[in-house]
Amino acid sequence: MSIKLEKLLKYADDVTADAVWAILRYKNIGILRKVMCICKVLNIKPEDVLNKLPKDENGRYLDKPTRGMIHEALIQRQNEYSEKVK
Repeated sequence: MSIKLEKLLKYADDVTADAVWAILRYKNIGILRKVMCICKVLNIKPEDVLNKLPKDENGRYLDKPTRGMIHEALIQRQNEYSEKVK
């Protein structure tokens, strides 16, 4: 995942983070479409993110590792926010 995407997720407001969670959990679209939707929500160019994502030997984006990276960034955001509230 690009540093830019991780940073944007880390500092996203609650509504933006909720939108990314919803996209990530939506089951009817593949990982490429999910990333494209997340880019739209974050107002970043997809090509800035797509070239950093894991792919298989055929050039297809890998679902589980990509979802895992996005999930981890959202969890980190949530944990850091929880620490600030205490």
